Amino acid sequence: MQFSYPYTTENADGTALVEFPDVPGAVTEVREGEDKNAVVRDCLLAALGGYITRKQPPPRPSAAAGRQVVTLDLVTSAKLALASEMAGQGISNVALADRLGVSEKVVRRLLDPDHRCRIDRLEAALGELGSQVGLVVARASRVA
Repeated sequence: MQFSYPYTTENADGTALVEFPDVPGAVTEVREGEDKNAVVRDCLLAALGGYITRKQPPPRPSAAAGRQVVTLDLVTSAKLALASEMAGQGISNVALADRLGVSEKVVRRLLDPDHRCRIDRLEAALGELGSQVGLVVARASRVA
């Protein structure tokens, strides 16, 4: 799974309307003078967090096809991958906690986009579900 979400921008009257076509509801406005990258990233993270809360797999991003993209950091990507695997396999927080020998609260925190956690904990949880974390390093443009 790769978590680089393309977005479109429409400019009008000093504001930019930003929409993530792959993530229903991920729409925001960026006003002149605001940090566009921060606003766009926050919009995407909030929308994807909703999928985790509803225990639904996050939508898969389409190809950039010349559009600007937000590429999520390693930990956030691993959290989304974990949420996707759990939803796809029908695994509850309690069931994963039992497998990992931890409390359900630990699994809840692993899935919480706002909670900091170590990547090795996410690797262990994904490994328990038959997946592994890999890293790809590639040149990127200076876009969100």
